[in-house]
Amino acid sequence: MALEGDVLSYYKKETKKEKCGEIRLADASEIAVERAADYKKHSNCFKIVTADRVYHICTDEEPDMTAWIEALNKQKTGSGPSSTTQVATPVANGNGHHHEDAEPSSANEKKMTVEDFGFLKVIGKGSFGKVLLVRKRDTGKVYAMKVLTKSKILKKNEVGHTKSEKAILVRLNNPFLVKLHYSFQDTDRLFFVMDYVNGGELFFHLQKEKRFTEDRVKFYTAEIVLGIEYLHKNGVIYRDLKPENLLLTRHGHIIMTDFGLSKEGLHTKDSRTATFCGTPEYLAPEVLEGNGYSKAIDWWSFGTLMFEMLTGLPPFYCEDVQQMYTKIMSADLQFPDVISDTARDLLSKLLERDPARRLVDPAQIKSHAFYASIDWAKLENLELEPPFKPQVKDDLDISNIDTMFTDEPVTLDDDEEEEDSEENPPPNNGNSDWDGFTYNPANAAKK
Repeated sequence: MALEGDVLSYYKKETKKEKCGEIRLADASEIAVERAADYKKHSNCFKIVTADRVYHICTDEEPDMTAWIEALNKQKTGSGPSSTTQVATPVANGNGHHHEDAEPSSANEKKMTVEDFGFLKVIGKGSFGKVLLVRKRDTGKVYAMKVLTKSKILKKNEVGHTKSEKAILVRLNNPFLVKLHYSFQDTDRLFFVMDYVNGGELFFHLQKEKRFTEDRVKFYTAEIVLGIEYLHKNGVIYRDLKPENLLLTRHGHIIMTDFGLSKEGLHTKDSRTATFCGTPEYLAPEVLEGNGYSKAIDWWSFGTLMFEMLTGLPPFYCEDVQQMYTKIMSADLQFPDVISDTARDLLSKLLERDPARRLVDPAQIKSHAFYASIDWAKLENLELEPPFKPQVKDDLDISNIDTMFTDEPVTLDDDEEEEDSEENPPPNNGNSDWDGFTYNPANAAKK
């Protein structure tokens, strides 16, 4: 383990090459000795209690445990080292043992299961599963349930991304980000229960209308600016900004969704990561170069998305992916006549190949002439009237969802089940990998 600022990172091995996760001390309500006798047969344990889970950390010796608790509490209260100080682990051999509660720890706490929901429609599909429109049986409330197949996630080594998505959804709260209400699992699947946003994907509306008016683009992109700014302030890089991941509420506001490729822990301006991921049309040049990148890539994707909204296609689009990558790296940026001078100026600064010269400061973006008519305070409070309001009859309306999804049979079954092979994960689907996945705010409030 390593403590840097108010973030405690824990690793799979002593070498600290493979990070398993991190705990923000600001989110902890308690850091104390684990009073239960020998937690899971481990002694010298202490616990860190957060809203969504309890972390149990075991040390080799009791003095090590005491030293950790003291160091963590000092940092939490602001009397510890500065945020740039690396704190040497007081655990013998630099090794600690970390555990997360997989399920609610009290017999009085509710364990959510798929039986708590009734299935209504399929409303989306992805690489690892599908999204269902569901109704919670005890309240009648309607949600979107994202169902992921564990075996597929394991086979494609996406466990880290999936756990990070859950952690991000639990921790962040913003009017332009989708909200997670529950998460749980069974032997074969993971379940995210989120807001049902039924104004349709931005992709759905853009396909119908070919391109949007500049006023409409201005409104949508301004709300996205606030969403990205919030993510970056909280150390999250989005990495998959595209029309398919942007939903419209029934009132016409933007909701950013699908944080499966997002990454936590980038809390400084210079924080970098290197995983090659994202959707080809929206990848920044530095991602293609493969030498690591910063949160600046989200602003390149933002510029690409803005260009697509104004014209109908991303700026360097090509059916041949390799040719498209070449164009992203070297082709001149061409503006059709439909793009105004102020929009061209903003796009030129966003689609700057050198991330050091790219416009990435949200304050400067918001003060650009393109957004001169936007009252940012009112926008953030959802007080500006959206330029377009989707036709939505009620909470169950699916008319803005593509029929290629809604015509699907409503089942949990994966339509592309993999045949058994030596390459496939074992029958238990690596369930030890999903400890701590369960989230129920009603239980968290009792802790």
